[in-house]
Amino acid sequence: MNLNETAARHGFCVDRVRESKELGGQLVEMHHEKTGAQLAWVDNGEVNKTFCVAFKTLPEDSTGVFHILEHSVLCGSAKYPVREPFVELMKSSMATFLNAMTFPDKTIYPVSSRNEQDLFNLMSVYLDAAFCPLIHERPEIFMQEGWHYEFDGESGEPYYNGVVLSEMKGAFSDVDTLIGNEMHRLLYPNTSYG
Repeated sequence: MNLNETAARHGFCVDRVRESKELGGQLVEMHHEKTGAQLAWVDNGEVNKTFCVAFKTLPEDSTGVFHILEHSVLCGSAKYPVREPFVELMKSSMATFLNAMTFPDKTIYPVSSRNEQDLFNLMSVYLDAAFCPLIHERPEIFMQEGWHYEFDGESGEPYYNGVVLSEMKGAFSDVDTLIGNEMHRLLYPNTSYG
């Protein structure tokens, strides 16, 4: 597609077009007129077609709320109200990458496929999940994904449980992760990476 700085498509206006040696092709930077959303498009002939929606998620504390929200968003949406739409997608999709990730300062939802129609299908599910999640109608989704109390069947003692809690227990038992986190804490003490 040949775009220049005066081009407009689907409400997006082109801000800048430039060649990028690092990306091996043309980088087109755009913004959406109504929402201000930013869009970067790389045309480099790659066979994997990739799409990603990303959000700034700057936490005020280390409770992991944005990681819990990342999981919660992927538990159904207005258009796809099934429990785990991405598990269902994997059964029939030709996706080469399908995931979501939360960093200390952002949450991203990337997908990739070599098939254009498959990519459009994946994008439809991801965009609906990101902008119309069922979490608004079903608060129990957040409770399930986040940490919560459960009671031991035999002793009756309470204990913490939750999908993200279990995932993070695994991550924080990894020595490399602990070293990396401590380095971030020391190098970037007044940021979300610290």
